[in-house]
Amino acid sequence: MEVVHIVIVKFKPEISEQVKNEAVKDVLALKNTIPQITDASAGKNFTDRGKGYEYGWVIKLKTKEDLPNYANHQSHLDFLSKYKDTFENVLAFDYEV
Repeated sequence: MEVVHIVIVKFKPEISEQVKNEAVKDVLALKNTIPQITDASAGKNFTDRGKGYEYGWVIKLKTKEDLPNYANHQSHLDFLSKYKDTFENVLAFDYEV
């Protein structure tokens, strides 16, 4: 069964749109360095239903067992170290399809 990993992010108020757009670009680039990723998409919320969460991304992985490999992959760790301090809040959700 494939795994869908959803992340929804609320950036700190002082974070620029440029940094937010770079984060989206960088999260999509993870597909180029983490072999377990089968698909990746990301974007900015355009409705008033986001409760302050502005951006989200969906990462698809081959199996449930790939989730820790993804989470601990150096590219993902580098992404977190670069952007973690820009996030005010993060919601992550994983399920199998």
